[in-house]
Amino acid sequence: MIMGTGTPVGGTHYAGGMGTSGGAFGTGGYPISGAGGGQIQVAGGDAGCCGPSGGTYAAGRGVGFGGPGMGQGTTVVANPGCGIGSGASDTSCCVGGPEASCGGLGSACFEGAGTMVGTGDWTYVGEGRGTHTGPGGYNFVGAGAGNWTKEAVATPYGCRLRPCCLLLSLLLLLLALVPFLMNYFSAPSPTPMPAPPPAPPMRIPVPVPAPRPPPPPPISPPPPVPVPVPVPAPVPAQPAYGGIGSCIGWGDPHVRTFDGMRADYYSSGEYYIVKSNVISIQGRYLPTKFTNGLAVTKMVAIGGSLLKGNKLIIGPLSATWNGAPILTGFPSHFDQPDIVHADYDNVGNLVDTALDASKKKIVHVKINDGSPEGLLVQVNRWTASVGNEYVNFKITMHSRPDQDGHCGNFNGNAADDDRMAVRQRVGTQGVPAGPELLFATKTPVTTAGRPDINNCPTATLEAAKTDCKAAFGGMSPKMSCLTDYCFAGKDVALNE
Repeated sequence: MIMGTGTPVGGTHYAGGMGTSGGAFGTGGYPISGAGGGQIQVAGGDAGCCGPSGGTYAAGRGVGFGGPGMGQGTTVVANPGCGIGSGASDTSCCVGGPEASCGGLGSACFEGAGTMVGTGDWTYVGEGRGTHTGPGGYNFVGAGAGNWTKEAVATPYGCRLRPCCLLLSLLLLLLALVPFLMNYFSAPSPTPMPAPPPAPPMRIPVPVPAPRPPPPPPISPPPPVPVPVPVPAPVPAQPAYGGIGSCIGWGDPHVRTFDGMRADYYSSGEYYIVKSNVISIQGRYLPTKFTNGLAVTKMVAIGGSLLKGNKLIIGPLSATWNGAPILTGFPSHFDQPDIVHADYDNVGNLVDTALDASKKKIVHVKINDGSPEGLLVQVNRWTASVGNEYVNFKITMHSRPDQDGHCGNFNGNAADDDRMAVRQRVGTQGVPAGPELLFATKTPVTTAGRPDINNCPTATLEAAKTDCKAAFGGMSPKMSCLTDYCFAGKDVALNE
């Protein structure tokens, strides 16, 4: 490194100690041309330019091939080490000297940041080597004319990193990180550890409350007041049906039973025509002027459980349902669903074939008894003679258990349907007054003090009818003759 303010015109002289101490002063050089030279002082030199060194002072005159020359003295302030292994005296290489071996290992990547050159104190450099005279007052006399010179101080700025080394440092850092990055990205994903089981719930003892005292026994409610339950109407039991047959009654009155027996009932009163546990058909027998005191059928009444407590009464001039008039027109109809149906017209056969068919007035009654045919009652009205009105009847039905009445017991035995046998079974006074009687009033059976003609034996009564009719004439025998014939004798009856 060339130091000095003069212009080198001769050669270059390298000065500096090679030892570890002291300084070196050298003069001269390799003269090429012109004058030049100077003295270089390195303070504190070491075993190379990168070791610790002191300052360098250059002054004097050198001789070259071109002649003598003068130079100013220059002091170089030690540069801090620019590289690893360089000392504080590494001035030459850090300032930019040509020495390739100086600066230590770090000089390959670090370089000097530049040098600031300034002036210092006055320095005596010898006659003919300075630029000023002195020391009383320093006057510039020209280069090589004085013996004093202003010391020049070169202060380096320090070191800086070479750009190539910055890139090299980044590359080395990247290479150093490659194994780490490879391990990071190639490492398997950590297996998640199963969550630890939850801690068992903390059981906090709860005080058990004292048992409550038992509640007082409930107060027994008063016994319920029994509510009367209405008794439903009795439902008729399914009958054990027997054979079907017919019974007819006509005149004063003559009856032919279901089993075919003929019987005559001449006494007044209300009698059972048919009596059973489900049906009650009753007849009211009364005399007319035409019959000479003998009874005829004036009305037929029907009741019993088949009619569900209702009553149907049919006479020669009117008909009622529970006392209310029905069948008031001719023809006309009456209906109670599932119980009874009635028609009033002139259709049907005569019960007494001796009468005039052109004057037929017939009431047809069908009662629902559970059988396909039903229970049929036909009532023929005869109203031609005022005051002598009456009815004939025909009853068609299935036989019933315990059945009896003037139409017989319907057991297939005609003999036990004789009038005397029937009266022995059902009584001689007819239907008793009370709930069984379907009519509003009860008619006396006999006149006071007179016997009942119905108690006359059948054979005697038949003889009496023949003899009395022969003796007194007329369509019907006289009641008085029959009574006397039966109970006083034939002679008394025929000699009246």
